[in-house]
Amino acid sequence: MQRRALVAPNATASRSTDDARSRVMASGKRRRDDGDGDAAGDDGARAESAPERRNGGAAVHEDAPTTTAAASDVDKDAAANAVARHYSSRANQTHGERKKSVIYRLRCLNNWVKSNLLQSRLKENDRVMDLACGKGGDLKKYARGRVGFYVGVDIALESVRRDAVTRYNAEHASEFPAVFIAGDAFVVDLAAVLPEHQRTLDVISCQFAIHYSLSTEQRARRALRNVCKMLRPGGYFVGTTVDSNVLVRKLREVDGLAFWNPVYEVEFDEAFKNKTFPTADTGGFGIEYTFTLADAVTKCRECMVPKDVWVSLAAEYGLELVEWQNFHDYVHSQLSAPDTRERAGALWSQIMGDDQLSMTDEEWEAAYLYTTFVFRMSGSAESAAAAVFNRKPPPAPQRIEQEDVIVLEGAA
Repeated sequence: MQRRALVAPNATASRSTDDARSRVMASGKRRRDDGDGDAAGDDGARAESAPERRNGGAAVHEDAPTTTAAASDVDKDAAANAVARHYSSRANQTHGERKKSVIYRLRCLNNWVKSNLLQSRLKENDRVMDLACGKGGDLKKYARGRVGFYVGVDIALESVRRDAVTRYNAEHASEFPAVFIAGDAFVVDLAAVLPEHQRTLDVISCQFAIHYSLSTEQRARRALRNVCKMLRPGGYFVGTTVDSNVLVRKLREVDGLAFWNPVYEVEFDEAFKNKTFPTADTGGFGIEYTFTLADAVTKCRECMVPKDVWVSLAAEYGLELVEWQNFHDYVHSQLSAPDTRERAGALWSQIMGDDQLSMTDEEWEAAYLYTTFVFRMSGSAESAAAAVFNRKPPPAPQRIEQEDVIVLEGAA
């Protein structure tokens, strides 16, 4: 594999030999890794038809699911649970083991993107939610941001109860108070199980996971509905997800329904053999493909996130798009812009380390499949200030026992 300096994105599609394709298929053994050695949560959801009102905003509505849609949601829930059980059973890797991975530099890059994205929005004493927190791999990022309160949510019960709680107790129990929830965040109403002072959050983060909610419109609406009910006016919803524009572009550049290099493979079903994805046919939901990433995941079913569909749906819940950047563009803009390059550069040196120029072309191309996003919750400056002023102080930091984890529907 050739190694490259990260100075300019190479967006051209590449296709390996059949031998290289076999290698990437054989080496993928676990779910998607987000950069800290922890996988993103695979959350699914069902719909509820009653209208909900945002704090300080307009009512948002969900249509009642049809019988067919409800059955589809049940199937998706079962699939999400199966993946969650696999995730919970996966052994943790040491840093030394992760460094041996063929995608180690890609994981570092993913980690840098998440860290920089959070640092750009977090303020000291902010109250945050880590949606799809997995094994708690991002807890250090929140500690560096000096957050005042943390809520971690993931579908994988043992990943939360065993791994995330253990990590929190060992490293952060004296730094900030936390609540952990095991449950399907695209099914349950999170606001219904948390007291009011825990429902006016400043930042909600969902890293490498929100695309799983796009399997149906009802699931996507539940995800956004949870965000809008938990986020205060003026708060930020940030994350990373697949870049559907890149996926479609790469698909149309090849003869068949698959494209790959020695690091990853993406394969679409025969249903999309015409390589068009009209919203009239799909609504923008349930556009699935099979994804393999070397040393991470094999033949995982994922969903595209059509930007226009997602942004339009988010707007119904009072979420205004602030930023949407492909990883290549994000890296270059953050490292070169006068107002971001100092912070981004310091993080780059810290996370990418002395080998920062050794990312392979194949890993860099894999990074091109992803995008960042930032949404802001609508509301006036007055309503934002009132939400912060009126919320109760958070509890004091303390150790969390396994029985303290809130277990909800969908936990597996």
